[in-house]
Amino acid sequence: VWELLYWRAPGRSALALVGVLGTLGCLARFSVISVGAYGALGVLGVTLPLRLHRAAVGALRRHPPSQPCRAQPEGAGGLSLEEQQRWARRLARHLAAATHTLTRLFLVHSLPESL
Repeated sequence: VWELLYWRAPGRSALALVGVLGTLGCLARFSVISVGAYGALGVLGVTLPLRLHRAAVGALRRHPPSQPCRAQPEGAGGLSLEEQQRWARRLARHLAAATHTLTRLFLVHSLPESL
């Protein structure tokens, strides 16, 4: 903190000064709730792509299995045909409900619900 106050690190001190003055200017014009909400949205807008990039890079760096075409061991049968159909129907129901809800929210069928 003292380095920022006494300008021992001019780059960081200037960045802190611009941030504080920008925040005070926004607070003079807009409400605290608006400034806080837009600040949180700005932080989320920066951190979410970084987190997604990190997850994607981590997933791509994993090594593939040594023998992908080898036979499965005994007892690892998987799902039967009936279970697969039951899970597919359940997934289709959930996707249809999610699509209906998102359509209703994004196309603003109900203003309070969309807000």
